[in-house]
Amino acid sequence: MIRTFNAIAFVVAAALAVALYIAKAEAKSSQERLEGIQAQLAEERRQINVLNVEIAHLEDPERLRALARRYLGFEPLDPSREVNLSDLPLLAGTDERSDTLRSDSHVVREERIEGLAMAEPREVGGPD
Repeated sequence: MIRTFNAIAFVVAAALAVALYIAKAEAKSSQERLEGIQAQLAEERRQINVLNVEIAHLEDPERLRALARRYLGFEPLDPSREVNLSDLPLLAGTDERSDTLRSDSHVVREERIEGLAMAEPREVGGPD
């Protein structure tokens, strides 16, 4: 009976040793994979920082202003070219009919017929 118990205990101990070895190997593999992913994440963050710095350089207003002058011939507006709102001409020939653009992108044509205002909505613009 003791021999059977010793044999069973040896088999259980061997099985536990094999299971422990497999668990340790899987844990080490998972740890290496985690370190690889963390290294990759750090590299991606570094690349994001480099791209953010590059975007900041490309969007620099002074740089864009210099490029506009150099390649497009743009110059800042001369203050003498500014006009007041009162200097703009008024629209001539306002009649009874007028088209108005509402906030929901409908053009409303207003007509006055014998003191009544009638509105006719219609869609404007192309397909979304």
